[in-house]
Amino acid sequence: MLERNLLSHLKLALLLALASWSVLLQARIVPEPPQFPGKVGGIPLAAVEYATALVCIAVAGWEYYNGYWDLRKSTPFLRATNLHLTIMGGVAVVVFATCIVLLVEH
Repeated sequence: MLERNLLSHLKLALLLALASWSVLLQARIVPEPPQFPGKVGGIPLAAVEYATALVCIAVAGWEYYNGYWDLRKSTPFLRATNLHLTIMGGVAVVVFATCIVLLVEH
C-alpha cells in the first residue's frame, strides 16, 4: 500500500515535469509551425509546473515516511492526513489552471 502510493506520486511528478518541459520547449502532439513564437506560457508556466512536480515528490516522501512510521508503531495508518490532502489539492488546482491557460493561449 505504501509503495503503491509512493509510486503513484512519483508518476504524477514525472508527468508534471514532462508537462513543464513541453511547455518550455513548446512541444505539441501534432507539430505545427508556430504563429507567434514564445507566446505560450513560457518560462513562468514551466517553472510553476516543475515546482509542483518537486512538491509532489516531497509530499510522496513525507507521506511514505509517516505511513512507515505508523506501521512500525502498529497504529492504523490507512488514512491520509489533512495536510497531505490540502497539498495534493493544490497540485490539482495547478494542473487545472495550466490546462485552462494552455487552452486560452492556443
